[in-house]
Amino acid sequence: MSARRLVKQIVADNSGSKFFSNTKATIAEFPKAFCYRHSVTTQLFSESNADRTRPGGVTAIAIVCFALAAYLPLNGILIVAGVVSLASGAYVLGEYSMMGPVLFLAVAVVLAVLGWGLLRGWNWTRRLAVVAAALLLATAVMPVSAAVIYFHPVAIAIHGAKIIASIVAIRFLLLSEVVDYFRRS
Repeated sequence: MSARRLVKQIVADNSGSKFFSNTKATIAEFPKAFCYRHSVTTQLFSESNADRTRPGGVTAIAIVCFALAAYLPLNGILIVAGVVSLASGAYVLGEYSMMGPVLFLAVAVVLAVLGWGLLRGWNWTRRLAVVAAALLLATAVMPVSAAVIYFHPVAIAIHGAKIIASIVAIRFLLLSEVVDYFRRS
């Protein structure tokens, strides 16, 4: 049996299938209809990637993560060199800045991975970002309370901004549109 006759027979046998239900099948359409690669790539590129756009807030949070990941090792190096004190990282790390410059590097690595994962759309990084924002919120409560008691307007503004930014980031990362974006990847 020739290849042409075999194709005609397969097309005739599958005329009721989903590929040939609405149109009259021709031999030229046969390779496209039964090619696994064609059907998979058509599904991959037509469904999920067409409506998958990264929310702007995710990009903004990732940029902040990268900025902090660049600042912390630099600050750690300056601490080791004796140029600045351990307290210089207190605005970012809170009371944990007294644990030493190694913690600066460890937090910088976590923030860099977090920023990269947010840009890639990994769901676990969204959850980690919520936890990180909650930790930032927790480390800002006591300093802002002390700043209010001792009336330090600059400290009130800095720690108050950390509280507001943390709440906004947590709320944003829990929006249904953002959760859907991370679930699609």
